[in-house]
Amino acid sequence: MEKTPCLVSVVSAFAEAKALYEGTFEEDGERVRVSWVQPEEEKGEGDSRFLLSYRVREKVLRMTRRGATESEMTFQAGEKTEGIMRTAHGDFDLQMETSLISFFEEEEKTIEENGESYLLRRAFLNYEMCFPNQDPMPNNMIFEIRIAKNKNYV
Repeated sequence: MEKTPCLVSVVSAFAEAKALYEGTFEEDGERVRVSWVQPEEEKGEGDSRFLLSYRVREKVLRMTRRGATESEMTFQAGEKTEGIMRTAHGDFDLQMETSLISFFEEEEKTIEENGESYLLRRAFLNYEMCFPNQDPMPNNMIFEIRIAKNKNYV
């Protein structure tokens, strides 16, 4: 897969990130991968590296995070899936019940920002996250990906 520079914005019920983070975009018809780096929530903890990997045919999304907090979660609409979150306070097993995954299903748009041309693509994820012995926590995530036009990594 060819890596293309992109900018990523993520908004969720747990945290709003209005900023754009530099990343890479890859797509080959079978899989879509988006990776980016953003600062940890707590200052001084460094950066977190995120990876979204979407298997198109199976409609399965895997999201990983590496940094002070680490997580591995898998999402599939209509299914209960499992994941893990590792923090300084211990490891937590998770269950997710996903109601919606819409990965780049709406029409892409071309936008101009700061003298650059981008393809704007959006992904949506709605799910409930279940920690052991707690009520489910609903979350909605919106991923906006600005894919640089005519710029590829070597």
